[in-house]
Amino acid sequence: MAVISTPLNSSLRIVVTTGKDENGKFIFKNRSYNNLKTGAADEDVMSIANQLADIQEHPVHAIRRTVESELTEVTE
Repeated sequence: MAVISTPLNSSLRIVVTTGKDENGKFIFKNRSYNNLKTGAADEDVMSIANQLADIQEHPVHAIRRTVESELTEVTE
């Protein structure tokens, strides 16, 4: 069975560390940027994410990209 994956939506999330709780565990906050072009290259998204990371008040823990896709079966 062949399947076609069609990208529908893409978003960028920058996870920053804002401090520690009373138990010493890190507290994370998300900075989300929606409606990225689904065809944008990962290298380009990472370049923009690094530029955005440079202007964050808190240190960056992770940079994540989410792509939502629709899966369709190919019937012969």
